[in-house]
Amino acid sequence: MAPRAIPTRREGPGSGAQFRRKAEEFLRAAMANIGDRRWNAAALSAIHAAIAGADAALVFAKGIRSTSQRHEDVVDLLRTAMPEVTPVLPHLRRVLAKKHLVEYESRLFSETEARELVRHAERFLAWTRTRTATSGPAQT
Repeated sequence: MAPRAIPTRREGPGSGAQFRRKAEEFLRAAMANIGDRRWNAAALSAIHAAIAGADAALVFAKGIRSTSQRHEDVVDLLRTAMPEVTPVLPHLRRVLAKKHLVEYESRLFSETEARELVRHAERFLAWTRTRTATSGPAQT
């Protein structure tokens, strides 16, 4: 059985920087929400920061981003496109694993959970920054 194809979309040269900017804005919002004791908002902002950071890294590396309904698919895309991502993938996985819980379930996030999610997003984005420092995606 052939591996399942992950749907992607080609992005233009400026998109990587735009996704990186979104990631940074979401991370700042997550940190502000922590300061304001809004644990659910902090967690959701951290999740969006990590997703935008993954998009930025893929756009800079390959000129693509995932359009899959399964956010976890971005992990496979990153691993294939950028093998050097392996050490930080656990941070991204932990963040993505909480998306459904934060957005769709009635249970509220605790301070500890929100802080942990923000830390994982920060660690993933620290790596993303090192891979998105140029002006555009690699040409493939």
